Amino acid sequence: MSKIPVAVQIYSVRQQFKLDPVATLKELAGIGYKGVEFTDHDPLPARELRAILDDLDLDCAGWHVNWRKFDPSVMNETIDYHAELGNKYLIVPELPMDEVKSHEDMKRWAHWLDANAATLAHHGMLTGYHGHGGCHQVVDGHTLWDTIFGSTGQNVVMQIDVGNSAGAGVDVVSELRKHPGRATTVHLKPYTPSLKAGGHDPYGPVIGKDELDWNTILNLCETTAGTAWYIVEYESETLPAMDGIRRCLEGLRHLGR
Repeated sequence: MSKIPVAVQIYSVRQQFKLDPVATLKELAGIGYKGVEFTDHDPLPARELRAILDDLDLDCAGWHVNWRKFDPSVMNETIDYHAELGNKYLIVPELPMDEVKSHEDMKRWAHWLDANAATLAHHGMLTGYHGHGGCHQVVDGHTLWDTIFGSTGQNVVMQIDVGNSAGAGVDVVSELRKHPGRATTVHLKPYTPSLKAGGHDPYGPVIGKDELDWNTILNLCETTAGTAWYIVEYESETLPAMDGIRRCLEGLRHLGR
């Protein structure tokens, strides 16, 4: 079984990245991360960013691409940017929830993702959907999350965020088992529900110090979920941003990853 590389979602250190992108990426590489997943906030030119990543021996593990950038009027521009960067994973981080008011709306968005996946497949790319808590809310007896991954094809990545999903009351282990081969990239975010009950930040403790069943989650990623990248995301203000993601990587190392 090959070891799954570990990347970091740049949103975790967004303030530092905004001030000095090169120094931030250099520090991430020094910590031991093998890749970075980016967001649409103030992106560098693709050629420039790729040169920086190559120089630091970092891979682009994906990008959170705003749903508007899949509009036919800008789709070619979106594809060209990510082709030049060498990014394979164009993940939609959220959808306009004011346009998800019925099960029919959910099915329409699932069809939209399938159509985008078909377009990107011609360029060796994948799209996907990243889970936030709102996508697990029940509307017309269904959730957006279940509708998307119950009716889209394998080319639509199920980017489960284990912390967000657990925080919404979802059984992450069951979700990974339900959709084998779909969790191509996975957000590893710590979560400690007992802290929420006490009025504290449940996302504060780092990976391995929280209450998620990491051994089972990671074993599923490495056997049946089809995971190609682990992507650490730490959003809590309990620790300084860079310290939080450093400790999360240390936690994964203690777990043998």
